[in-house]
Amino acid sequence: MIGRAALAALVALPTFGCATLGLGDSDPMRSELRRLEKKQEAKESRERQVDDEKERERAKHPETMEERLVRGDKYLAEGNLPAALWDYAQAHRINPKAAAPRERFGYVHLRQNPERAQPLFESALELEPNSVSGHIGLGLSLLASGNREQGLEHLQRAVEIDPKSPKAQSALGVSLDQLGRREEALTHLEAARALRPHDARILNNLGVAYLRAGQPERAEPHLRAALREDTQDAALRANNLGMALAMQGRFDEALASFRSVGDEQSARANLGYARYVRGEYDQAIAEYEKALLAGGKANVEVVRNLEAARRAQELAKTAPGATPPVAGAPPVAAPRIDPAAVAADEAPAVPARAAE
Repeated sequence: MIGRAALAALVALPTFGCATLGLGDSDPMRSELRRLEKKQEAKESRERQVDDEKERERAKHPETMEERLVRGDKYLAEGNLPAALWDYAQAHRINPKAAAPRERFGYVHLRQNPERAQPLFESALELEPNSVSGHIGLGLSLLASGNREQGLEHLQRAVEIDPKSPKAQSALGVSLDQLGRREEALTHLEAARALRPHDARILNNLGVAYLRAGQPERAEPHLRAALREDTQDAALRANNLGMALAMQGRFDEALASFRSVGDEQSARANLGYARYVRGEYDQAIAEYEKALLAGGKANVEVVRNLEAARRAQELAKTAPGATPPVAGAPPVAAPRIDPAAVAADEAPAVPARAAE
Protein backbone atom coordinates (compact mmCIF):
# COMPACT_ATOMS: atom_id res chain seq x y z
CA MET A 1 0.00 0.00 0.00
CA ILE A 2 1.33 3.44 -0.96
CA GLY A 3 1.65 5.75 2.05
CA ARG A 4 0.53 9.37 2.17
CA ALA A 5 4.09 10.67 1.87
CA ALA A 6 4.82 8.48 -1.12
CA LEU A 7 1.62 9.56 -2.83
CA ALA A 8 2.40 13.20 -2.18
CA ALA A 9 5.79 12.76 -3.80
CA LEU A 10 4.23 10.95 -6.71
CA VAL A 11 1.54 13.50 -7.47
CA ALA A 12 4.09 16.31 -7.15
CA LEU A 13 5.92 15.07 -10.24
CA PRO A 14 3.86 17.11 -12.79
CA THR A 15 5.16 20.34 -11.27
CA PHE A 16 8.49 19.67 -13.02
CA GLY A 17 6.78 20.10 -16.37
CA CYS A 18 5.81 17.79 -19.15
CA ALA A 19 9.16 18.15 -20.88
CA THR A 20 10.99 16.89 -17.85
CA LEU A 21 8.63 13.96 -17.39
CA GLY A 22 8.37 13.22 -21.05
CA LEU A 23 4.58 13.57 -20.88
CA GLY A 24 2.70 15.31 -23.65
CA ASP A 25 -0.83 16.68 -23.38
CA SER A 26 -2.14 13.56 -25.07
CA ASP A 27 -0.21 11.13 -22.83
CA PRO A 28 -2.77 9.08 -20.83
CA MET A 29 -0.34 8.95 -17.88
CA ARG A 30 -0.76 12.67 -17.38
CA SER A 31 -4.48 12.21 -16.83
CA GLU A 32 -3.86 9.35 -14.42
CA LEU A 33 -1.51 11.47 -12.32
CA ARG A 34 -4.00 14.32 -12.21
CA ARG A 35 -6.79 12.02 -11.06
CA LEU A 36 -4.50 10.53 -8.42
CA GLU A 37 -3.54 14.02 -7.22
CA LYS A 38 -7.18 15.08 -6.89
CA LYS A 39 -8.07 11.91 -4.96
CA GLN A 40 -5.14 12.38 -2.60
CA GLU A 41 -6.01 16.03 -2.00
CA ALA A 42 -9.63 15.08 -1.27
CA LYS A 43 -8.48 12.30 1.11
CA GLU A 44 -6.13 14.64 2.97
CA SER A 45 -8.89 17.22 3.23
CA ARG A 46 -11.27 14.69 4.75
CA GLU A 47 -8.59 13.51 7.20
CA ARG A 48 -7.91 17.09 8.26
CA GLN A 49 -11.62 17.63 8.83
CA VAL A 50 -11.82 14.49 10.98
CA ASP A 51 -8.74 15.50 12.96
CA ASP A 52 -10.11 19.00 13.47
CA GLU A 53 -13.43 17.59 14.66
CA LYS A 54 -11.66 15.32 17.14
CA GLU A 55 -9.68 18.25 18.47
CA ARG A 56 -12.86 20.29 18.90
CA GLU A 57 -14.53 17.42 20.74
CA ARG A 58 -11.52 16.97 23.01
CA ALA A 59 -11.58 20.67 23.76
CA LYS A 60 -15.26 20.42 24.71
CA HIS A 61 -14.85 17.18 26.67
CA PRO A 62 -11.24 16.82 27.83
CA GLU A 63 -10.18 13.37 29.02
CA THR A 64 -10.14 12.85 32.75
CA MET A 65 -7.37 11.34 34.81
CA GLU A 66 -9.57 8.30 35.46
CA GLU A 67 -10.09 7.71 31.73
CA ARG A 68 -6.36 7.81 31.13
CA LEU A 69 -5.76 5.36 33.95
CA VAL A 70 -8.38 2.95 32.62
CA ARG A 71 -6.81 3.09 29.17
CA GLY A 72 -3.36 2.54 30.66
CA ASP A 73 -4.62 -0.49 32.60
CA LYS A 74 -6.03 -1.89 29.36
CA TYR A 75 -2.71 -1.47 27.59
CA LEU A 76 -0.86 -3.02 30.53
CA ALA A 77 -3.16 -6.05 30.48
CA GLU A 78 -2.44 -6.44 26.76
CA GLY A 79 1.29 -6.33 27.39
CA ASN A 80 1.76 -2.93 25.74
CA LEU A 81 3.96 -1.42 28.43
CA PRO A 82 5.08 1.76 26.58
CA ALA A 83 1.48 2.73 25.80
CA ALA A 84 0.44 2.03 29.40
CA LEU A 85 3.22 4.20 30.79
CA TRP A 86 2.33 6.99 28.37
CA ASP A 87 -1.28 7.04 29.56
CA TYR A 88 -0.22 6.91 33.20
CA ALA A 89 2.09 9.86 32.54
CA GLN A 90 -0.75 11.81 30.91
CA ALA A 91 -2.97 11.01 33.89
CA HIS A 92 -0.30 12.50 36.16
CA ARG A 93 -0.11 15.63 34.00
CA ILE A 94 -3.87 16.07 34.27
CA ASN A 95 -3.70 15.84 38.06
CA PRO A 96 -0.16 16.03 39.51
CA LYS A 97 -1.54 15.90 43.07
CA ALA A 98 -3.25 12.53 42.61
CA ALA A 99 -1.73 9.38 44.10
CA ALA A 100 -3.11 6.90 41.56
CA PRO A 101 -0.75 7.62 38.62
CA ARG A 102 2.25 7.32 40.93
CA GLU A 103 0.94 3.99 42.17
CA ARG A 104 0.52 2.74 38.61
CA PHE A 105 4.15 3.55 37.83
CA GLY A 106 5.13 1.84 41.08
CA TYR A 107 3.34 -1.39 40.17
CA VAL A 108 4.93 -1.42 36.74
CA HIS A 109 8.38 -1.31 38.37
CA LEU A 110 7.53 -3.61 41.26
CA ARG A 111 8.32 -6.90 39.59
CA GLN A 112 11.84 -6.21 38.37
CA ASN A 113 12.85 -2.86 39.88
CA PRO A 114 11.40 -2.71 43.43
CA GLU A 115 13.98 -0.08 44.37
CA ARG A 116 12.40 2.23 41.78
CA ALA A 117 8.91 1.36 42.96
CA GLN A 118 9.44 2.17 46.64
CA PRO A 119 9.86 6.00 46.35
CA LEU A 120 6.87 6.16 44.01
CA PHE A 121 4.65 4.47 46.58
CA GLU A 122 6.08 6.61 49.36
CA SER A 123 5.26 9.78 47.43
CA ALA A 124 1.77 8.45 46.66
CA LEU A 125 1.12 7.85 50.37
CA GLU A 126 2.25 11.38 51.16
CA LEU A 127 -0.56 12.58 48.91
CA GLU A 128 -3.11 9.98 50.03
CA PRO A 129 -2.14 8.39 53.39
CA ASN A 130 -5.07 5.95 53.43
CA SER A 131 -4.60 4.56 49.93
CA VAL A 132 -5.00 0.78 50.07
CA SER A 133 -3.10 0.29 46.81
CA GLY A 134 -0.36 2.59 48.06
CA HIS A 135 0.17 0.61 51.26
CA ILE A 136 0.08 -2.70 49.38
CA GLY A 137 2.60 -1.48 46.83
CA LEU A 138 4.96 -0.05 49.43
CA GLY A 139 4.65 -3.21 51.53
CA LEU A 140 5.49 -5.46 48.58
CA SER A 141 8.41 -3.27 47.49
CA LEU A 142 9.83 -3.29 51.03
CA LEU A 143 9.50 -7.07 51.23
CA ALA A 144 11.23 -7.40 47.86
CA SER A 145 14.16 -5.37 49.18
CA GLY A 146 14.42 -7.54 52.30
CA ASN A 147 12.66 -5.26 54.80
CA ARG A 148 10.17 -7.79 56.15
CA GLU A 149 8.97 -5.99 59.26
CA GLN A 150 8.09 -2.69 57.60
CA GLY A 151 6.73 -4.48 54.54
CA LEU A 152 4.25 -6.49 56.60
CA GLU A 153 3.27 -3.37 58.55
CA HIS A 154 2.11 -1.66 55.37
CA LEU A 155 0.23 -4.75 54.16
CA GLN A 156 -1.48 -5.04 57.54
CA ARG A 157 -2.31 -1.34 57.38
CA ALA A 158 -3.98 -1.90 54.00
CA VAL A 159 -6.20 -4.59 55.55
CA GLU A 160 -6.99 -2.31 58.51
CA ILE A 161 -8.09 0.48 56.15
CA ASP A 162 -10.31 -1.83 54.10
CA PRO A 163 -10.88 -5.33 55.50
CA LYS A 164 -13.21 -6.04 52.58
CA SER A 165 -10.53 -5.46 49.96
CA PRO A 166 -9.70 -8.82 48.34
CA LYS A 167 -6.44 -7.45 46.96
CA ALA A 168 -5.32 -6.34 50.45
CA GLN A 169 -6.23 -9.66 52.04
CA SER A 170 -4.59 -11.60 49.21
CA ALA A 171 -1.38 -9.56 49.25
CA LEU A 172 -0.98 -10.01 52.99
CA GLY A 173 -1.84 -13.71 52.80
CA VAL A 174 0.62 -14.41 49.98
CA SER A 175 3.39 -12.51 51.75
CA LEU A 176 2.82 -14.33 55.04
CA ASP A 177 2.86 -17.66 53.21
CA GLN A 178 6.18 -16.85 51.57
CA LEU A 179 7.57 -15.96 55.00
CA GLY A 180 6.48 -19.34 56.36
CA ARG A 181 3.64 -18.09 58.56
CA ARG A 182 1.18 -20.63 57.18
CA GLU A 183 -1.82 -20.36 59.49
CA GLU A 184 -1.94 -16.56 59.32
CA ALA A 185 -1.55 -16.73 55.57
CA LEU A 186 -4.47 -19.14 55.17
CA THR A 187 -6.71 -16.89 57.28
CA HIS A 188 -6.18 -13.92 54.96
CA LEU A 189 -6.32 -15.95 51.74
CA GLU A 190 -9.61 -17.53 52.85
CA ALA A 191 -10.91 -14.00 53.51
CA ALA A 192 -9.85 -12.97 50.01
CA ARG A 193 -11.62 -16.00 48.50
CA ALA A 194 -14.81 -15.20 50.42
CA LEU A 195 -14.74 -11.67 49.03
CA ARG A 196 -14.01 -12.78 45.46
CA PRO A 197 -14.88 -16.48 45.14
CA HIS A 198 -14.37 -16.75 41.38
CA ASP A 199 -10.97 -15.07 41.12
CA ALA A 200 -8.60 -17.64 39.62
CA ARG A 201 -5.48 -16.02 41.05
CA ILE A 202 -6.86 -16.02 44.59
CA LEU A 203 -8.04 -19.63 44.23
CA ASN A 204 -4.65 -20.75 42.96
CA ASN A 205 -2.81 -18.88 45.69
CA LEU A 206 -5.05 -20.40 48.35
CA GLY A 207 -4.58 -23.89 46.93
CA VAL A 208 -0.81 -23.53 46.85
CA ALA A 209 -0.79 -22.19 50.41
CA TYR A 210 -2.70 -25.27 51.60
CA LEU A 211 -0.30 -27.48 49.65
CA ARG A 212 2.73 -25.81 51.20
CA ALA A 213 1.08 -26.17 54.61
CA GLY A 214 0.93 -29.96 54.12
CA GLN A 215 -2.83 -30.12 53.43
CA PRO A 216 -3.06 -31.39 49.82
CA GLU A 217 -6.63 -32.63 50.24
CA ARG A 218 -7.74 -29.05 51.00
CA ALA A 219 -5.59 -27.66 48.21
CA GLU A 220 -7.14 -29.82 45.50
CA PRO A 221 -10.64 -28.24 45.21
CA HIS A 222 -9.20 -24.72 45.08
CA LEU A 223 -6.71 -25.65 42.37
CA ARG A 224 -9.42 -27.36 40.33
CA ALA A 225 -11.61 -24.28 40.68
CA ALA A 226 -8.75 -22.03 39.55
CA LEU A 227 -8.42 -24.09 36.37
CA ARG A 228 -12.16 -23.89 35.72
CA GLU A 229 -12.37 -20.15 36.26
CA ASP A 230 -9.50 -19.14 34.00
CA THR A 231 -7.27 -21.12 31.63
CA GLN A 232 -4.53 -18.48 31.74
CA ASP A 233 -1.37 -20.00 33.23
CA ALA A 234 -3.01 -23.40 32.84
CA ALA A 235 0.36 -25.18 32.88
CA LEU A 236 1.27 -23.72 36.24
CA ARG A 237 -2.08 -24.54 37.80
CA ALA A 238 -2.24 -28.05 36.35
CA ASN A 239 1.22 -28.79 37.77
CA ASN A 240 0.13 -27.49 41.16
CA LEU A 241 -2.97 -29.71 40.95
CA GLY A 242 -0.79 -32.68 39.99
CA MET A 243 1.37 -32.08 43.04
CA ALA A 244 -1.71 -31.97 45.29
CA LEU A 245 -2.91 -35.28 43.84
CA ALA A 246 0.50 -36.90 44.18
CA MET A 247 0.84 -35.82 47.79
CA GLN A 248 -2.42 -37.70 48.45
CA GLY A 249 -0.97 -40.84 46.87
CA ARG A 250 -3.09 -40.56 43.71
CA PHE A 251 -0.15 -40.98 41.38
CA ASP A 252 -1.95 -41.97 38.17
CA GLU A 253 -4.17 -38.89 38.38
CA ALA A 254 -1.15 -36.75 39.21
CA LEU A 255 0.79 -38.02 36.20
CA ALA A 256 -2.21 -37.33 33.96
CA SER A 257 -2.38 -33.77 35.24
CA PHE A 258 1.35 -33.25 34.67
CA ARG A 259 1.09 -34.73 31.17
CA SER A 260 -1.83 -32.48 30.25
CA VAL A 261 0.43 -29.44 30.17
CA GLY A 262 3.95 -30.78 29.65
CA ASP A 263 6.09 -33.35 27.89
CA GLU A 264 6.79 -36.81 29.25
CA GLN A 265 10.12 -35.80 30.77
CA SER A 266 8.70 -32.93 32.80
CA ALA A 267 5.71 -35.03 33.86
CA ARG A 268 7.93 -37.86 35.14
CA ALA A 269 10.31 -35.41 36.80
CA ASN A 270 7.44 -33.70 38.63
CA LEU A 271 6.13 -37.03 39.82
CA GLY A 272 9.65 -37.95 40.91
CA TYR A 273 9.82 -34.79 42.98
CA ALA A 274 6.48 -35.62 44.62
CA ARG A 275 7.74 -39.09 45.49
CA TYR A 276 10.91 -37.55 46.93
CA VAL A 277 8.95 -35.16 49.14
CA ARG A 278 6.91 -38.11 50.42
CA GLY A 279 10.15 -39.88 51.38
CA GLU A 280 9.64 -42.58 48.73
CA TYR A 281 13.18 -42.49 47.40
CA ASP A 282 13.14 -45.78 45.46
CA GLN A 283 10.09 -44.63 43.52
CA ALA A 284 11.55 -41.14 43.07
CA ILE A 285 14.69 -42.63 41.52
CA ALA A 286 12.58 -44.76 39.18
CA GLU A 287 10.61 -41.73 37.98
CA TYR A 288 13.75 -39.66 37.39
CA GLU A 289 15.25 -42.52 35.38
CA LYS A 290 12.09 -42.70 33.27
CA ALA A 291 12.33 -38.94 32.75
CA LEU A 292 15.87 -39.32 31.39
CA LEU A 293 14.81 -42.14 29.08
CA ALA A 294 11.96 -40.00 27.77
CA GLY A 295 14.41 -37.30 26.76
CA GLY A 296 13.85 -33.55 26.72
CA LYS A 297 15.36 -30.19 27.50
CA ALA A 298 15.70 -30.65 31.28
CA ASN A 299 18.31 -33.42 31.40
CA VAL A 300 20.68 -31.45 33.63
CA GLU A 301 18.01 -30.70 36.23
CA VAL A 302 16.73 -34.28 36.14
CA VAL A 303 20.22 -35.71 36.68
CA ARG A 304 20.80 -33.31 39.57
CA ASN A 305 17.55 -34.38 41.25
CA LEU A 306 18.27 -38.04 40.52
CA GLU A 307 21.61 -37.75 42.30
CA ALA A 308 19.95 -36.03 45.26
CA ALA A 309 17.37 -38.82 45.47
CA ARG A 310 20.13 -41.45 45.45
CA ARG A 311 21.97 -39.63 48.25
CA ALA A 312 18.74 -39.44 50.22
CA GLN A 313 18.19 -43.15 49.68
CA GLU A 314 21.62 -43.95 51.13
CA LEU A 315 21.23 -41.55 54.05
CA ALA A 316 17.79 -42.93 54.88
CA LYS A 317 19.43 -46.25 55.66
CA THR A 318 22.00 -44.83 58.07
CA ALA A 319 20.81 -41.37 59.21
CA PRO A 320 17.15 -40.75 58.37
CA GLY A 321 17.15 -37.26 59.87
CA ALA A 322 19.99 -36.07 57.61
CA THR A 323 18.16 -36.35 54.29
CA PRO A 324 19.37 -33.55 51.95
CA PRO A 325 16.94 -31.32 50.09
CA VAL A 326 16.24 -32.13 46.48
CA ALA A 327 18.19 -30.05 43.98
CA GLY A 328 16.48 -27.57 41.73
CA ALA A 329 13.24 -25.65 42.12
CA PRO A 330 10.11 -27.56 43.14
CA PRO A 331 7.26 -27.77 40.63
CA VAL A 332 4.93 -26.07 43.11
CA ALA A 333 5.11 -22.35 42.49
CA ALA A 334 5.03 -19.96 45.42
CA PRO A 335 1.82 -17.94 45.32
CA ARG A 336 2.07 -14.29 44.38
CA ILE A 337 -0.03 -11.20 44.11
CA ASP A 338 -0.20 -9.88 40.57
CA PRO A 339 0.83 -6.19 40.55
CA ALA A 340 -1.46 -5.51 37.60
CA ALA A 341 -4.41 -6.87 39.52
CA VAL A 342 -3.51 -4.77 42.53
CA ALA A 343 -3.12 -1.64 40.43
CA ALA A 344 -6.75 -1.69 39.41
CA ASP A 345 -9.45 -3.95 40.81
CA GLU A 346 -11.08 -4.63 37.47
CA ALA A 347 -7.95 -4.65 35.29
CA PRO A 348 -7.20 -8.04 33.70
CA ALA A 349 -4.02 -9.78 34.71
CA VAL A 350 -0.89 -9.15 32.71
CA PRO A 351 -0.21 -12.23 30.55
CA ALA A 352 2.93 -14.33 30.27
CA ARG A 353 3.98 -14.71 33.87
CA ALA A 354 5.72 -17.93 34.82
CA ALA A 355 4.71 -18.03 38.48
CA GLU A 356 1.66 -17.11 40.43
